[in-house]
Amino acid sequence: MQGEDRAGAGGGSGGPWAGSTPQPAGSGAAQQWPTASFHGASSTPDHPHAVIEGRYELVEPIGSGGMGEVWKAHDRRLRRFVAIKGLLDRNAVAAGSQAAAMQRARREAEAIAKIEHPNVVTVHDQVETDNQVWIVMKLLDAGSLADLLHEQRVLAVPRAADIGHQVLQGLRAVHAASVLHRDVKPGNVLVRDDGHVVLVDFGIATFEGATPLTRSGNVIGTPPYQAPELFFSGPTPASDLWALGVTLYEMVEGSLPFGGRESWEVQANIEQSPHPVLRYAGPLAPVIQGLLRTNPDERLDTSTADSMLREVLGAPSNAAPAVAAMQPPEHESEPVPAPEPTPEPAFAPAPPSASALPAAPKKDPRSGSRKGAKRAVAVALAVALLTTAGWLVANGAGSGGKDKDKASGAASPDGRGGDAETQAWKEWKKAHPQLKIGVKADQRGLSLRKGKVSEGKYAGFDIDMAYKVARDLRYEDKDVKFVEVTSGNRDSHLKRKAVDLVIASYTMRESAEIEFVGPYYEAGRGFLVRKNSVKHGEIKDSSYLMTKKVEVCTADGSTYETDLPLLGFTLMKPLPATYQYCLKQLLSDKTNVYAVASDDAVLAGYAQSDTVEMLDPIDGTEKYGVAMRSGTPALKKKVCSAVAAILEDTPGWNSMYQKNLASLLKKPTPGVPDLDPKVCPES
Repeated sequence: MQGEDRAGAGGGSGGPWAGSTPQPAGSGAAQQWPTASFHGASSTPDHPHAVIEGRYELVEPIGSGGMGEVWKAHDRRLRRFVAIKGLLDRNAVAAGSQAAAMQRARREAEAIAKIEHPNVVTVHDQVETDNQVWIVMKLLDAGSLADLLHEQRVLAVPRAADIGHQVLQGLRAVHAASVLHRDVKPGNVLVRDDGHVVLVDFGIATFEGATPLTRSGNVIGTPPYQAPELFFSGPTPASDLWALGVTLYEMVEGSLPFGGRESWEVQANIEQSPHPVLRYAGPLAPVIQGLLRTNPDERLDTSTADSMLREVLGAPSNAAPAVAAMQPPEHESEPVPAPEPTPEPAFAPAPPSASALPAAPKKDPRSGSRKGAKRAVAVALAVALLTTAGWLVANGAGSGGKDKDKASGAASPDGRGGDAETQAWKEWKKAHPQLKIGVKADQRGLSLRKGKVSEGKYAGFDIDMAYKVARDLRYEDKDVKFVEVTSGNRDSHLKRKAVDLVIASYTMRESAEIEFVGPYYEAGRGFLVRKNSVKHGEIKDSSYLMTKKVEVCTADGSTYETDLPLLGFTLMKPLPATYQYCLKQLLSDKTNVYAVASDDAVLAGYAQSDTVEMLDPIDGTEKYGVAMRSGTPALKKKVCSAVAAILEDTPGWNSMYQKNLASLLKKPTPGVPDLDPKVCPES
């Protein structure tokens, strides 16, 4: 699993740069402070500490980090105290790569030293010893933002906006020098008594576009502030802006948006609930939401974020009208509110209603740039920022009124007759000119996205089923909109009316709020395991997983989460939102995921890899159905009729199976399932 690297010791109370008499590292710290003499170092009975280059006397350690050493030092020449940090973790650099690492650190130190900005810590000097490159910085008389949050828990929106804006100004200067900070967090932000803010600790900074730096295979930085893309690729300026978004959220909400102690845990929570709830952010909400876009190409850039923060602060801005981050870009499938909030991680509220914001501008056909796409999100920010009434407007939330399609009166058995039912269906159809169907995007043979999200193209058995149901409901293909869902958020999509139906490997389960029609397909249960792993060798059958208590990865919210422990299997914690996350981890040799549980139809699409194999199936089947909100009888009657007609057409059903699943599962047509009479008793 990905490990945690808290470089600079800035994550806890205080920070390595604060005050002229900083606190030493705790007695329990694992960091071993250097005791060997350095090149040019000297010591005497009066000065027992190591001295670097005859000038900087290392007085005491003031912070520890996975990537280097942080000391309070005395500058003998100018008679002042400074903060000095080594850029290399000398224990992590192999002898053969020492020269290259030194050269890289040397270039970084030179670049950092050139940054001059009031919101960036001043670098006095760069010093090189035999096996270390040091940067000498100003030792500031200021407390960290982490300390401030520890004392006050939350900050008022204007103060949080001011601190965030100053950090952003520092980042603009850093990025202009082609440097990436990579560890923006409250512990690395100092706040003076006069309100002045300084960004500090460049101990793990790097160049934009440089080879991703890791330590023992782990992502460098502090996990709760790491952008999603860092888990699979290198850092960019957008990664620093994500960390600023997390910091802003923490200031106004009093907690982190995504929980987890290790990188993989944080990333799993981001995948599961990518839209954190904002209860107290007020006019800062669009800024935070824009900075916490999981796709770095859609994230606010520094210029737009600066304009938005100036709007919040009431300062004049020469920038173009700020971009509203309250609504997702055009190419996102749907505003995705997540389940009701829990203390940590927090989930997302519903976005503002359409009536609360002006219409989004049409996309400029001449603009293909990332910046242009961002500005096309919506021009409603000015309205969103200047009116407090729209801070937390819930989409579709009212006084608890019931759906329009809750009609009284007798209904005919086939869902097509009866005046009351006919009228109810007409009203439902009129209110839903577009049928929004939740699908999964990562299941070959069942439901797989083809191309970009904006193209809206999907293929698989579930997709063919979705179109057949829609056509029976008298929707044309062009009126069907697919919205990507996961096992973890599909029910919340239905409850919050982000989708009308879900036809994406949805297991039949009883629920007071969700109803199902089906099954339209029955899949087998199985495991996908890593071949010849160092830890487990060749796993031949599922009994090995039970006896050796091998942690099994599966999707949160799936039936496997409930059923596997009852069968004696051990699940990893926490569970991710998607099977795709499990499979990515299984295919990586840098994680401890050795087995994934899912349906055979899902696993078969990934079993083509030479590094994994499927085990023999276990008992039980997974029944796929069409899901919808409870209290929509007119819709349910129509779906019952549609599914029944599809299952009655045996040649057509077999054709769908042969087209999508036969080659993957390598077995003949399993047979058309029977529609559950308890679900559609008269269909």
